[in-house]
Amino acid sequence: MKRILILFYSVLIPLVLLSQSRSIERFRKSYKEDQNLFFYSSTIKMLNTENEPAFEDLIKDIEKIMVLYYIKEKQQFNDQEIADLKNELENEKYVPLLLINEKGSEINLYKRDRKNKTVGFAALIDNTQNLVIIDVKGSIDFRKFMDFKNKIDLRKTGLP
Repeated sequence: MKRILILFYSVLIPLVLLSQSRSIERFRKSYKEDQNLFFYSSTIKMLNTENEPAFEDLIKDIEKIMVLYYIKEKQQFNDQEIADLKNELENEKYVPLLLINEKGSEINLYKRDRKNKTVGFAALIDNTQNLVIIDVKGSIDFRKFMDFKNKIDLRKTGLP
């Protein structure tokens, strides 16, 4: 269960807060990330070691998650290029969902729909030291996510 919690709080929550993007792929070709993580449907399903039906139902529509991590002092891009990436996402029909400024970090969340169905999410987490880009191909049902999150929160408190 701890693995599932770690996954949600480090990867999936930012996604929810998130079709792979051509804009992100172009950015990646121009600037090689310092670290990356790729999660495919089969890999994500393997994290469900406790066979949680709620978790399985939540992830069933996710095909791929790509997490790109950049250390700014090692990179050649600047704030304008990050702003350009955000504009390119919107030109690619990603709709801004949420903008959070907290403790020196800015989190931009986007979703992309095709034929009234969500097909992808993107998140840019930017601070003075790092840029993290998360690109998701697939969909997460927000209601199911909140139900699952509440279930996890209740377990942490020991309540039934």
